[in-house]
Amino acid sequence: MKTDALGPMETMSLADQAYRRLRDAIRDGALRPGEKITERDLAARLGVSPTPVREALRQLVHEKVVERVGPRALRIADHSSAARSEIVEAEVRLSALMARLAARNATAEQLTVLVSLLGEADQIVAGIEKTVAEQGPEADVADRLAAVFHKLRLFHHQVEACVGNPVLEGLLHQARAFSDEERLELTMNLAPERTEAFRARYHEHRQLLDALLERDEDRVEELAARHHRAALVQLSSS
Repeated sequence: MKTDALGPMETMSLADQAYRRLRDAIRDGALRPGEKITERDLAARLGVSPTPVREALRQLVHEKVVERVGPRALRIADHSSAARSEIVEAEVRLSALMARLAARNATAEQLTVLVSLLGEADQIVAGIEKTVAEQGPEADVADRLAAVFHKLRLFHHQVEACVGNPVLEGLLHQARAFSDEERLELTMNLAPERTEAFRARYHEHRQLLDALLERDEDRVEELAARHHRAALVQLSSS
């Protein structure tokens, strides 16, 4: 018997918890493209009041994952594979533009933060590789892999912050094909079987940082476009 993926929450509900549960349900197909939804029904299924669901839906509407089709009527957005490809392309182009502008606008202090973030990630990666070398590929390094992921997301968000343009930051946020939470989950699922691909992409961050430090706008834009496209295509095909 199939269980309802939107069963009651086990802990006190907050808007961000409701948001993550709804994103998961949409991704997993428990909430289907084109399906009509209401705040009251979702709140009942999650076992919470309508308020946090309303806040979560507001964010999902902003991200174009949910569509408002009337004063109180909503539905899950039905994005075709072609539309998803276009969303990915939009994110790639905006990310590359942001990297180019970061090379132009970043302060010395902001570049120092980028150097520090990547240095911290390198230390965690070195620890992971040491553990795997000693214990083999079955070693439990999931928590440290997640820590590396968070450092790298901070790195990319810091690159975007270097631009100093909140309008462009907002456009990129709306264009993202995956939330950070979705990226983490997909990355953790894919990492064991695509180790070499992830290792190669990890080292691309060092190339990107070097180009930023050299203020090489053309090189930064080229590297960022290639890096983000490879990552998003892989995540989209999972």
